[in-house]
Amino acid sequence: MMIRDSVMTKAAIFSVRLVSRVLIPAFALCALGATSLRAQVGDQPNYETRASLEAEARSAESTNHMTEALLLRARLKSGDFQEGDRIVVKVESDSSAADTMQVRAGKVLQFPHMAELSLDGVLRSELNDKLRQHLGKYLKNPEVRATPLLPLAVLGSVRNPGFMYVPADYVLRDLIMRAGGPAPEADVGETIVRRSGKTIRDAQNVREAFTNGMSLDRLHLRAGDEVYVPAQQHRFQLSTILSIVSAAAAVSVAAIQLGNH
Repeated sequence: MMIRDSVMTKAAIFSVRLVSRVLIPAFALCALGATSLRAQVGDQPNYETRASLEAEARSAESTNHMTEALLLRARLKSGDFQEGDRIVVKVESDSSAADTMQVRAGKVLQFPHMAELSLDGVLRSELNDKLRQHLGKYLKNPEVRATPLLPLAVLGSVRNPGFMYVPADYVLRDLIMRAGGPAPEADVGETIVRRSGKTIRDAQNVREAFTNGMSLDRLHLRAGDEVYVPAQQHRFQLSTILSIVSAAAAVSVAAIQLGNH
């Protein structure tokens, strides 16, 4: 009994971190205003469930949308978590606190004085139950709230390009603002999403996501994906092109006439 109490005490120590030290850096998104920071207020996002993903995969296959079907099947098989992901974990007890954990090699979470928890094949919608079951071996009726953070790159014509950690329920259009917003030369309507150098969301998909306020989870994004905002392509007007051609022709004629004299 004393051993179990000792383990429970050490596990509780793991949970006790200053909220201001953990949550404020992780969720410094107040300038955007559009996305609520659910981990702080207690609401849980509506992540895609396994049943809904299965239904979407079957629908994509039946309509021959194979790129979408492959994304869905890969997500169902491998889960949502990659090495390097961060998860804000809040264990509610007599002293509620939160900690930011990182997914380690082998897709595991490491807890002090507890066994590792594998996240291989686990979806974001399944994370809270997995954590509750795992911590329940060491704590009595733990109440757990977890917020997955995705490391994504926003590149191209934005003011502050680079990698950033954002909540998985973040809206895609707000991600552009998180990177400082579009640069003056940006062609936001041609934004794409890439994974390992391949386009997984073309410009039309992204425009629909902007319009419908789709989240990163709904778009099936994962760690390392890139949101690329291209620059505008400067196009000459037809009249300008004709003027240039006419001027070049006139110069050529003049040169020929001078050569004949």
